[in-house]
Amino acid sequence: MVVRHCIIICSPVKARTMAHCDKCKSEVLLPFTCQYCGGKYCAGCRLPPNHECAGLARWNAKPRPAAGMSYSKGGGITPTGGTAPVTRKRAEKRTEEGFPYLKIMIAAAVIILLGLAWLALSGYRM
Repeated sequence: MVVRHCIIICSPVKARTMAHCDKCKSEVLLPFTCQYCGGKYCAGCRLPPNHECAGLARWNAKPRPAAGMSYSKGGGITPTGGTAPVTRKRAEKRTEEGFPYLKIMIAAAVIILLGLAWLALSGYRM
């Protein structure tokens, strides 16, 4: 029991070494690893153009995500800022064909009103 106590508690504590940014040499608690060159960088140097990355050409070839979206009145969505993938074409709305929702709603309203009129004329009381 005493031996175990001395091994766990009394043993010298190893000093933890923090990682250093490969570009600016500052200490970093959680460094970013570049997926193009494999280097460890701080938050300020993490992007390939900021640390003169060897894979900068591959990074520039990738499309940039859109910074935001703009919603138009007709239901269209367009990216604002950056480069977004090619947008898909929306299907044209059919104005002449399709299901006649308005006619069905009017017919239902007429049937309900006729039913209420019949109940009122027949003397139904609640």
